[in-house]
Amino acid sequence: MARMVELIRDGTAPRSMVRRAARGELAMPVGEAVEILVALAGDRELGAEAEQTLADWDEASLSEVVSNAEAPLEVLRFLLRNPVQRPAVIAALCSNPALALEELEAAASHGATEMLQAMMQSERVRNSRRLLELMAQNPSAEPARPQLDEWLAAAQGSEVEEVVADILVRHADEVAREDSQPFQLVAGTEGEDDPLEQLLTRAKRGEAVVAPEEKEQLSLLQRIGRMRVGERIKLAVRGNREERMVLIRDRSKLVSLAVLASPKVNESEMESFAAMKNIQESVLRAIATNRKNMKNYGVIRTLVNNPKTPLDVALPLLSHLLIKDLQSMAINKNVNETVRKLATKLFRTKTDRKRD
Repeated sequence: MARMVELIRDGTAPRSMVRRAARGELAMPVGEAVEILVALAGDRELGAEAEQTLADWDEASLSEVVSNAEAPLEVLRFLLRNPVQRPAVIAALCSNPALALEELEAAASHGATEMLQAMMQSERVRNSRRLLELMAQNPSAEPARPQLDEWLAAAQGSEVEEVVADILVRHADEVAREDSQPFQLVAGTEGEDDPLEQLLTRAKRGEAVVAPEEKEQLSLLQRIGRMRVGERIKLAVRGNREERMVLIRDRSKLVSLAVLASPKVNESEMESFAAMKNIQESVLRAIATNRKNMKNYGVIRTLVNNPKTPLDVALPLLSHLLIKDLQSMAINKNVNETVRKLATKLFRTKTDRKRD
């Protein structure tokens, strides 16, 4: 026999019974009753009543329903979006593995303070660096800022060590072969000043560094220069921004790609890498093949504008550019002529389409 919720969905249930269901008056398991109320929430006549019945539902039994990993996904999603739910229900929702962590991102980004505090009761949320970052960016999270910062630091530290271990295990043979390879910078563009390369050259010659502002940078270069490849990989993942800006230029592909894998790299830093002309092409390719990076318009635009970006990487990205950026590309003499010609063609096409 078909369940009541199925009869309601296909419109064959008696209307009098549907009204009783909207008021929560039918004798049935709580899980099925909640599923019916969610199904009725979109009903033009009974939707408001069904939602009110859900809002008044006993918190403990509703929490038990949403804790069930076999609960229908549409029920979990509805209750997550419904702003009238109680903290215990939100915490139970966030802890249910049937609800993917990605489903919680909107709530983490835009939820009110009460919503965020309820989410923070879930261990799944506390262990998700992505959700913690989104919550930390939410102005409503201000009262919980110290706790969020503490959890974020712990989550990042754990993730960093996992990345280091993974790289060293997956590339153990390559690390062993290259471990004694000395530190060398990828050469800068011919004809352009490269202060870092000049500083390193002077240091190798034993020349005294006069400028006070160069002392700290020289110290960093000398420290990195004493490291073996395995040690530089660890620093690439664990280190700070200044260390990463040097190691991204390491001639060892293992080291430069390890920089990109670091959980500490933020969006603005990735844009800086995408703009660099003194890094290996493999680094630019790796930036372009990362899905997260391709959601950042700044990275896409910067990659296309970088003359060092390989043609097979730059050309497909042109279609993602806005009209104003295509127009700029069309007259940019610093990029490859093929890129410039395609940018001109796309600019005209998009301009004509906008007029139509």
